[in-house]
Amino acid sequence: MPPANPEIAGDPFEGLCLPVSAWKALEEAHITSLKQLKTMVPVIEQIHGIGPEMAQVIRDRVDLLATRRIVRVRLIFPKRSHCEK
Repeated sequence: MPPANPEIAGDPFEGLCLPVSAWKALEEAHITSLKQLKTMVPVIEQIHGIGPEMAQVIRDRVDLLATRRIVRVRLIFPKRSHCEK
């Protein structure tokens, strides 16, 4: 199944590239933001239309997205080295 297009305007989960079936299940469950999705991750397989395999895909991609954002912040704001006086 092809991944959903993360470039769609108004996409609340930019960068996850989930299959269309997952997008539809999340939309039907009224999950409209990444913050909501993160809180639902521990019980995501309880949402109608999301089985154990798709739940694991969602968990992995949310974790990957969080990791990428942490790395990006560290690259933008590097720690200062100690200055010798």
